[in-house]
Amino acid sequence: MKIVVTESMPTQSGEASNTEANIPQVVLITGAKSQLAEALLRVAADIGELALNSITSENTGAPLKLYALSRSQLDITDAANIAAVFAQYRPSWVINCAAYNAVDSAEHDATEAHRVNALGPELLAQQCLLSGARLLHVSSDYVFGGQAVCDARESGVEQHQNPDLAPNSNPNHLSRPFIELDTPKPLSAYGKNKLLGEQRVVAVLGDCVTIVRTSWLYGQDGHNFVNTMLNLMRTQPSLQVIADQIGCPTWSDALAKVIWQLVMQQCSGVFHYSAQGQCSWYEFACEIQRQSLALHLLSLPVGILPITSADYAKQALNRGISLAKRPSYSVLNSGKLRSTLVTHHALLMPEHVEWQDWRQQLNCMLRRLS
Repeated sequence: MKIVVTESMPTQSGEASNTEANIPQVVLITGAKSQLAEALLRVAADIGELALNSITSENTGAPLKLYALSRSQLDITDAANIAAVFAQYRPSWVINCAAYNAVDSAEHDATEAHRVNALGPELLAQQCLLSGARLLHVSSDYVFGGQAVCDARESGVEQHQNPDLAPNSNPNHLSRPFIELDTPKPLSAYGKNKLLGEQRVVAVLGDCVTIVRTSWLYGQDGHNFVNTMLNLMRTQPSLQVIADQIGCPTWSDALAKVIWQLVMQQCSGVFHYSAQGQCSWYEFACEIQRQSLALHLLSLPVGILPITSADYAKQALNRGISLAKRPSYSVLNSGKLRSTLVTHHALLMPEHVEWQDWRQQLNCMLRRLS
C-alpha cells in the first residue's frame, strides 16, 4: 500500500471513486488547519511509498488518497455541505479532526460547542452510513472526571510525588488510568459535548465506528501547551503552572501514526491513546524547559512555580476570566489499542514512538524545532 497526499480536487470523471479494485481509497480529513490534521498529513508523507507488508486480508491493498478539507470546504455542522462533499470525493474513510477545543470558551459559547462537537460528528456519521464510508472520530480525556481509583495498599503503586497537590485526598487510594469501559463523567461543557459526539456517532454507526480518545495533545503546529510555554519562557521572568491536574501529554505525530494504523487495519471500536506515563501540567512545563535549554531552544531558565487549580481559577476570575472545571486526573490506559494493533500485525514505525514515555515523545517533537 502507498499513501498519496493531495489537496487537489477530484476530477469530474470520478478520480476519487473507490468502487473498483486498486482504485485509490479516498480518506477525507476534516479540520485541515488543526494540529492533528497537519500531523496526519506529515506522517502520511513520511510513510510515502513504504511497503506495508503486514496489511491484513480485510484491507484491499489499494493506495490511500488523502484530502484534508478546511471548514470553508467542509462544514461538519451543515448536512447539505457534507452530502455535496461526499458526492464529490466518494470517501472510503473520514477522519474527523474538526472540533471546538476552546475548553473555557465552551462554557459560555454552548451553542457553537454543541454544534461542532456533538451535532457535527452525528451528521458525518449519518452521511457515512448512507455512503458506506468508515468514520474515525477523535475524542478527549475530558469525557472523564477524575474518579477512577484503585487501592494503593494493594496496587503497589507509589503516591504522586507532590502529595500536597495530589488529586486524591485519601492516602490509601490512587487514581488509575482510565480504560475504555470506565463510565464517562465529564465536568465541563466541552467534555459533555465531546461525550455527546461519541454517543451520537455510535447511535448512528454502531460497532462500525472508530473512536480514539486522546489527552493533552501538542505538536509543532498551532496553539498548544508546549508552544505556549516556549513563548512564555522567552518573554516572562517566571511562570505559575497548575500542579494538581494529572494527565499524559501526547505528541500529535505519535497519535497520527496510531490513527493511520487503525485506518489501514480497518479497526473499529473505542480506543484510548496517549504517551506512556503521567505528569502534572507543572511537571510538564519543567520538562519542556529542561529539554529546551539542552536543545538551545531557550537561552535562559525562568522560575516555574506550582499552583493549585483553585488558586489559578481565582487569579483568572480576578482578571475577569471564568475557567471551566477540568478533571484532576485523566490519564488514559492505551493497553487495548496496543493489543489490538499487535493482534492485527500493524506496522510500527522504526522508532516505536507510539509507545514511548511522554518525555521521549516531547524530545522527538522539540528536536524537530531545534
